[in-house]
Amino acid sequence: MPLPNALHGIWRIRSFGREKVQPSAGLAQVKPFYRWLGAAFALLFTTACSSASADPENRAAQTIIDRPAAAHAPLPTIIVLHGAGLSGALTRDMMHLPKLAREAGFVVAFPDAAGLVWNEASLARALPSAFYGPDDVALLDGLIDHLVKGGIADPAAIHLVGISNGGMMAAHYACLRAERLASLMLFKATMPPASDPPCTPARPLPVMLAAGTEDPVVRWDGSVVLAGAVMLQRRRSIPESFAFWQAANGCTRVAPAEALPRRGALDAPDVLLHRAEACRHGVATWLYEVRGGGHRLPGGEELSLLRILGRATPDLETSAMILAFARVAKAKH
Repeated sequence: MPLPNALHGIWRIRSFGREKVQPSAGLAQVKPFYRWLGAAFALLFTTACSSASADPENRAAQTIIDRPAAAHAPLPTIIVLHGAGLSGALTRDMMHLPKLAREAGFVVAFPDAAGLVWNEASLARALPSAFYGPDDVALLDGLIDHLVKGGIADPAAIHLVGISNGGMMAAHYACLRAERLASLMLFKATMPPASDPPCTPARPLPVMLAAGTEDPVVRWDGSVVLAGAVMLQRRRSIPESFAFWQAANGCTRVAPAEALPRRGALDAPDVLLHRAEACRHGVATWLYEVRGGGHRLPGGEELSLLRILGRATPDLETSAMILAFARVAKAKH
């Protein structure tokens, strides 16, 4: 079965975007990583030593927002939630999404968690309260209100993206506020344990998951592990998370897995696309299984310093995946 039309050209977009940002050989590849690492440790230190009680309205107003310069009307909007210990600014700098989104007519927002982790009412409970803020649901409510009232975002086209711990927060928000979202995209993240309060989305929601089978942090089996040794939480596995959204969206079957075209070395992680079918209202419900992939975004640089997190697949690029799925969600909406 051929790939959906919206996915055709993902590699073309990936190649185009990388031409502008590909670092030169040698030390030039390492320096951006050290800048990122230094900023991450600085954020870890300052956040851990401060109170995570920032006002949601102020946090929403301070969120980094990328908007096409010529925009004169509300546009479809992508909200990206960063991983634990990072920030919206760092995440923005690590992605090609702002440039590609401007060209495609999308707004992108990169909010910050109030603490080291998002308060998604599940993993956060396994950590000291100093590590998270009081109400990140209120932050996202306020951010969406801010974007809509300011004429920036189309309220019918809010796409929520979460990376790692940010994906856990995005899933939590979708459980509570599905009616406010046009789609949900989770990278390197799973759904909370079945023993948590039930997740009951208000309506079918287009959902995309992408995860590596060899992720050492948010593992395929649902284990969340710190430093390769400390078990923080056992969540639903990636297959169970996919099954959850199939049930929530009323899907009745899953199409045969589609192997995506290989774009890199034959020993690099490859990708299988699993698509649920016959879902209510035709909503897309997809899982990208990155076979051999680690705790890395698709298309990430293969720097040796990042190998501690496993390998990235070269067969897809994260920003292009986000834009393509947002278009699929719009077509089905």
